[in-house]
Amino acid sequence: MLSGKHQYNLVTDNTKIGKVLKMKTKKTVLYLLVLLLSGCLPSLHQLYTDETLVFEEGLIGKWRADEDDIWQFRKAGEKEYELRIYDMEKECGRFEAHLVKIKDMMFLDLYPDSEQINDLDDFYKLHLLAVHTFMKVDRIDPNLQLRIIDYDEVEDMLEDNPDALKHEVVDERIVLTATTEQLQEFVVANVKTIFGDANDASNMTRLEPLYTDSDLVFDSNIVGQWEGKNGEILDSKKSGEKAYDLIFVEEDGTENQSFTNLVRLNDRKFLAVFSDKSELNPNEPYTYAFHLIPDEFLEIEQTEQDLTLRRIDYDEISQLLKNGQFQVKPKTTDASHFFEGVRIKP
Repeated sequence: MLSGKHQYNLVTDNTKIGKVLKMKTKKTVLYLLVLLLSGCLPSLHQLYTDETLVFEEGLIGKWRADEDDIWQFRKAGEKEYELRIYDMEKECGRFEAHLVKIKDMMFLDLYPDSEQINDLDDFYKLHLLAVHTFMKVDRIDPNLQLRIIDYDEVEDMLEDNPDALKHEVVDERIVLTATTEQLQEFVVANVKTIFGDANDASNMTRLEPLYTDSDLVFDSNIVGQWEGKNGEILDSKKSGEKAYDLIFVEEDGTENQSFTNLVRLNDRKFLAVFSDKSELNPNEPYTYAFHLIPDEFLEIEQTEQDLTLRRIDYDEISQLLKNGQFQVKPKTTDASHFFEGVRIKP
C-alpha cells in the first residue's frame, strides 16, 4: 500500500494467509468514521458529479503497490469501479471507486462497499458513518501512480484559515463537511500543495496473467481431506469442471474458505488461489483476466497420501516464464513448506 503515514491502517479482518489458504468469508467493513484514527482525510461528501465522472478501461486490473499489497479494480457499472485492497496477510477491504476528471486532472474517490455496510447488524450500523477519501491520479499507463491527500498539510491550512473549507474536528481529527462543489474548488486551487511531491507518489505495476485457459486442468487427487502437522484440516471439494472449493479449519476450529484452479505448467502443478469465487469465472461480466491472476500461487509437490504445498513468489515465476527458464525451480517465500498434511481416509 501507500507507504508511511499514508498507509491504510484500520484493518479489522485478522485473516492470516501465511498459514494455509486462510481467506475469511465473513465481510469486514472498513473506512467508516473510525478512519479518523488513520492518516487519511475523510469527507462526508463525494468529489464527483455526473459531469465530472469518467471511466478509463486501463485502470481495470490487478496492481502491485509494493512487495505484497495488491489493488484490484473491476468494472462495477458504466462509470464505477469495485476496488479490492489486499495483501499476503489479509484482505484490507472493498470500496466503490469513481474516477473524477476536473480541469484535465484526474482523481479517485473511494467509498466503503455498500454491501459490506448492509451486512452489519442494523443497530450497530446506525452508529457508523461511511466517508469518502480522495487521491490524485498522476497516470495509469504504464504504471499506476497515486497520491493521497496530505492530512498534515490540509490541517495546517485550516488552522491558518478555518474558513478555507467547511469542516469539523471530531476527536481531534478533521472531517470535511464541504459540498462537492466546494471540495472540487478547493482541490483544484491547492492541488500542488495538498497532494505532496509527485516524486513521492505510489508507483504500482500491473500484474499480468501467469498462465492461459489451456493450462487449467483437473486432478481428482486434489479432492479430499488432509490433516496438518498441528492438527489443522484442509478440505478440498470439486466445484465446477476445473475448480475446487477449499476449506481450512484451524486448530481452534475457525473455518476459512478459498477457491482454486489447478494449473499445469511444464508438467508441474500449481494451485491458483482466490478469495473471491467470481474471479474464477472467465465469463463473469467485467472480470478482465482475473481468473488468470491469482491471489496466491502454490506449487503442489505431493497429492497422494501426503499433500505438500509451497508458496511461489509471483514476480519470480513470472520472470522465469517470460525468459523461458521455467525448468528452474522457483524459490519459496518461506523457509518451510506452506502446508504439509496426511490424507484422511474416508
